[in-house]
Amino acid sequence: MIKQGEGGLPSDIKKAAIALIISCLSTLTAVYFEGVEFEKLSYSDPFTFGINAIWALVVTWIIWDLINGKDIKPTLLLVASIMLAALIWDFIQFGFSVAQVFYAVELFMFILAYFLVKSEKSKAWYSAKNV
Repeated sequence: MIKQGEGGLPSDIKKAAIALIISCLSTLTAVYFEGVEFEKLSYSDPFTFGINAIWALVVTWIIWDLINGKDIKPTLLLVASIMLAALIWDFIQFGFSVAQVFYAVELFMFILAYFLVKSEKSKAWYSAKNV
């Protein structure tokens, strides 16, 4: 039997996974609110629906890599940078709306996941996992 802290996921890794799930839910909520304001950006548009389905799969893949001990820090930084650029572009293009609040939460959750993955407990777990 694995005792807490000996081989199981550390709490910071679990929290990072939860942050990524919240991030994904936040972006899906943002798209809903964008759709309320702009019909062409709603889930009734196949392109918008498809992009968001792919995004959910990407986040799932990142979480899978996280749980399997892969170094996702570069991925989190790259994706957070793209999110920040998209958030700024979205604000310039459409102005402030409820959707931007949810996109900001999405970005914050990715940044939080990055810092949780960098914690001492996480580093020790990565080291033990990748021996």
